[in-house]
Amino acid sequence: MRVLLILSLLAGAAAQSAARNENAPPPPRIYRTARVNGAKPVLDGRVDDPAWHHVAWSGEFVQRMPEDGAAPAAQTEFKILYDDQALYFGFRMHDDPSLVRSLLARRDWFPGDWIEVNIDSYHDQRTAFSFTLSLSGTRGDEFVSNDGNNWDGSWDPVWEGATRIDEGGWTAEMRIPLSQLRFDGAEEQVWGLQVQRRIFREEERSTWQQIPRDVSGWVSNFGEIHGIRSIEPARRIEIMPYSVARTETFAKIEGDPYRDGNASDVDIGMDGKIRLSSDLTLDFTINPDFGQIEADPSEVNLTAFETYFSEKRPFFIEGANILDLPLAPAITGGHFTRDRLFYSRRIGKRPAHSPDLDDDEYAKAPGNTSILGAAKLTGKTADGLSICILESATALERAAVTGPAGESETAVEPGTNYFVGRAMQDFRDGDTVIGAMITAVNRDIEDPQLEFLRRSAYAGGVDLQHCFHDRDFRLEA
Repeated sequence: MRVLLILSLLAGAAAQSAARNENAPPPPRIYRTARVNGAKPVLDGRVDDPAWHHVAWSGEFVQRMPEDGAAPAAQTEFKILYDDQALYFGFRMHDDPSLVRSLLARRDWFPGDWIEVNIDSYHDQRTAFSFTLSLSGTRGDEFVSNDGNNWDGSWDPVWEGATRIDEGGWTAEMRIPLSQLRFDGAEEQVWGLQVQRRIFREEERSTWQQIPRDVSGWVSNFGEIHGIRSIEPARRIEIMPYSVARTETFAKIEGDPYRDGNASDVDIGMDGKIRLSSDLTLDFTINPDFGQIEADPSEVNLTAFETYFSEKRPFFIEGANILDLPLAPAITGGHFTRDRLFYSRRIGKRPAHSPDLDDDEYAKAPGNTSILGAAKLTGKTADGLSICILESATALERAAVTGPAGESETAVEPGTNYFVGRAMQDFRDGDTVIGAMITAVNRDIEDPQLEFLRRSAYAGGVDLQHCFHDRDFRLEA
């Protein structure tokens, strides 16, 4: 009986192994690019400039959905060029021009037919930069981490794209500045590459590098782009001082000295970036202004829990994937999947205290806490070590109160220091990742009305991601 059981287990394992080999992804495809020779391509969506003649088309896309591994309804081809400043992509989407769909939408929405490029410029087989261009010209961009398990749409790089419909279907061109990518200083670069197309009417997606849907991983199964030589990472020092003048008009409230119909103020500050090495970047900001970002949606929250808002401030977005340490796996479901050890929106949040007012008193309180300054060190070394260290200080905030006794001030938020440190080490070509993280909050509380806040709070955690058995199984802890 025991012998039969062992033989059955061995037979099952052999069958599973054979099935896995049949469904294993094909070997990585390779695209060989070339440096722009002469004039740069004009970004008009035509892919007919002389520069494009120096590189070959690549195609033979394979359907990923709905029918995994089948031939797509229409084929796709692309070319890639580069120079010292940017990558250039040219695409030919073969199709009946009367059937393609062009739908307008906001950025990071993906309407109608589109073409997408994923670039693993670290070549760590875990992270990638994604650029999507729809037929209507709508751009979408995401930072991909955790081998395709996390897609962060808050990342908004600067890049360009153009499209055009013709008798053969539609064409597109992209220009992606190298400054928007992260890579080391090697003389010759080898990057991961995936190109994906959506045909809207068929709800079909096809890819250049075939990745069967039952195969674990996304970035780790990319093809490769070869031939990029003698390029330098983004310039070492960027300093961007700013000044902002604001004027606001609103309805006047009789008797309220702070609601007299208009308000104005002036701010100055500075943002900076220093590339310490090909692996590490130091970002800093002094009195940052985030007035250019999209406002949060309005929401009435009647629960005991704070509303979760996604991070849109540029300073906090870069390196956010490193600072992501979930407290519960995605399988938990519900709001628990948003629980993180570090939530950056608490830096610069709305003041915690509101002044207690009598009926004949009026107050003017700040809408958010001022960030005096912040610095962040981020990067990933060639040995697979990812680090992010964030330090930030916010100001003591006071509300002005006016009443029969005159004008006074009361503290509504103490001066606060925030610190976050995170390190992650890749092993086995990214199949095993071990990480650790610590956070610290220290408040300078001197006013009794703020004693309900903790003076100090510290937290830490470790995490493990381990893929084994040819990535058929995944362990997270």
